[in-house]
Amino acid sequence: MAGVAAAALAAPTQPLKISLTRLPNPAPEGSPHPALARSQHTLTVLPASNKAFIFGGVDASGALCPPGIHNLTLPPSSQNAPTSLAAAAAAEAAHATAYTCYPPFPLRDASTGETLVPAPRAAHSACAWRGRYLLVHGGRDSGGGQPVREGNVLWRWDGEALSWAKLRGDSQLGRAMAPRYGHWLFGDEGQGFLVAVGGHGGDGDGVGDGIERELWMYDFGTMVWTALPSAPVRPVAAAYAGGRVYVISERADGCRSGCAVHYLDLRESPVEREKPGALVWRSVSFPANPLAPGPRPRSGGALVPLTTGHGREYLVYLFGRSAGGAPLEELHSDIWTLQLPSWRRSAAAAKDKVLEKLPGGESGEFQWAEAEIVPTEQMTEKGRKVHPGPRAFFGADACCAGQGVVLWGGVNADGGTEGDGWLLRLAYGYADNGRFE
Repeated sequence: MAGVAAAALAAPTQPLKISLTRLPNPAPEGSPHPALARSQHTLTVLPASNKAFIFGGVDASGALCPPGIHNLTLPPSSQNAPTSLAAAAAAEAAHATAYTCYPPFPLRDASTGETLVPAPRAAHSACAWRGRYLLVHGGRDSGGGQPVREGNVLWRWDGEALSWAKLRGDSQLGRAMAPRYGHWLFGDEGQGFLVAVGGHGGDGDGVGDGIERELWMYDFGTMVWTALPSAPVRPVAAAYAGGRVYVISERADGCRSGCAVHYLDLRESPVEREKPGALVWRSVSFPANPLAPGPRPRSGGALVPLTTGHGREYLVYLFGRSAGGAPLEELHSDIWTLQLPSWRRSAAAAKDKVLEKLPGGESGEFQWAEAEIVPTEQMTEKGRKVHPGPRAFFGADACCAGQGVVLWGGVNADGGTEGDGWLLRLAYGYADNGRFE
């Protein structure tokens, strides 16, 4: 037992080893369904059904995609990728037809006569809710990059009834929530609220950079948006994990070789949030050098929570375009992980407490590491694409019970629009076989 405990303490928490699997094309050549090659769309996973929903975005010509729902059934939430080409082929065959497109049926509200179908949009935000709903907010219309003007309502797609509903979106008295696009939406089902982070307004809104740092909370009980403390800087990526909003930005000193992470703890109840000084942003800066590695800040990427179990959680930061107005060609293909504080009363938390008391020991909290890609049998097949490559403005979400990430589409380094999907999973069964968290 002493040897097991010593191994657990000595085992590193980073870098993570991951595998990449390309998903089969769900829409075969000649399919009557709209093409899935798109960017600036959302991909949202409903964990209970193991299905991903793709909505909105722009196609290869730059036109807005029709407001249909594309439903992809994901491979089973197994920790191990297929271990042979035969197994990979069988998995592809099993899921090649696991795709459905639900056109935007023009249903009407019986009381108002309004057509309950969201307008086409791109750069909107979305999240899953209560296991069966997809929530969509905001976005950009086709009128020269203006935000959709619809009063900050929420569109709710029912994955069981296959229909849309429109939820009211009033703002708190004394402060209006401006329409926006290019923002992020997260749900806390335990407390029954949503959080919208950042975004852009249209020309002439008079809000400038202010809207880009804003946070708003939507309460389902009152159906009202309420302002939260704004982020200290403009975010280029955002995520929600463990009751905290995390945002990534460029460093305050203007250094392009490193980024900064800021987080806001939203507490465990409305009573706790309303206490004076309860909601305060905290920041951690990271230089990017051989002694303290870290990613460059980038927009159009994805920041997704990932757990290895035992109370250990990370943020996966993948791909995207260099921040600061860099040309489209400067896209990234690297994958980074940021170790978050361990969950309370967990095995990881106990390990971290011991490590911090040892001479020279540290838990690894708020440290970056570049993920290691573990080869799989899929990589040995001649002519098979084995990595998504540099891309940005794709859709992504957590999957596999929080131990994976699925992504779809996006723009590549040549400016072309991608129409493929990828599954990123922890590479259990390889070098991590004897790893302890």
